[in-house]
Amino acid sequence: MGRRGPLQAAFTIKELRELVKLPDCRSVLHGEDFAEVPNVLAGLPRPRKRLTELMMQTASTNITKQESERQRLSSREWELKFFRSPCKVLPSGDGQRVTGIELKINRLEGLGETAKAVETDEREVIDCGMILRSIGYQSIPISTDVPFDVHRGTIANENGRISPGLYCSGWVRRGPTGVILTTMTDAFDVGKRVVEDLNAGLICSESKPGTEAILKDLLEKGVQTVSFEGWQRIDGAEVERGKQHGKPREKLTDVREMLGIAAA
Repeated sequence: MGRRGPLQAAFTIKELRELVKLPDCRSVLHGEDFAEVPNVLAGLPRPRKRLTELMMQTASTNITKQESERQRLSSREWELKFFRSPCKVLPSGDGQRVTGIELKINRLEGLGETAKAVETDEREVIDCGMILRSIGYQSIPISTDVPFDVHRGTIANENGRISPGLYCSGWVRRGPTGVILTTMTDAFDVGKRVVEDLNAGLICSESKPGTEAILKDLLEKGVQTVSFEGWQRIDGAEVERGKQHGKPREKLTDVREMLGIAAA
């Protein structure tokens, strides 16, 4: 479910394609969620337009006989609901399990990606026996000297450049959207900005202490660091614990335990 509408969806077309192509599974999107979309579709940026067209195609009831038969025979389905915000988990009588989730139905204020979800008085209940929570992500400011948008959780930048000699990449640059390739592309862009600024003489090209200075500073502040060898010990411990449960790994969730294993 998404708080806002299809034009604000944060997933990528690759992620949607993988869901749509799941074997023995039908995709359920609702045509009414796209009622206003045709009016603005032509003017959307190409990536957003392609994603929206795939959603509309998936929501369409005008499908081939072959696709209709495939959907009829599928034993599973996934459904995407827009304009919904979870507000209450409904427990069983004994309080030991989940029986459903109550949703607020929203409307939008504003246009495009900056539109805000505003709740209405309408509610909807979905019966279910399990709820998987997406915890979300938001960057935090690192210094009062670095311009930070607390609402979007991003640093003000121009193609990754905050100022000559100071750059950002990934979610702190554009918010928590995209896949690994998107972040890689961000990093390549930042690399280009660094080279441009070096060639223009905007940043100092003299050698700096780098890692040694950072580690020294952290040591003086009493911050325990984890080396690559320490990470390998954590990785090995997780894999070993996973074997005991027939899984690829059993994730460690206690930071103190992780640091203890890393320092062993």
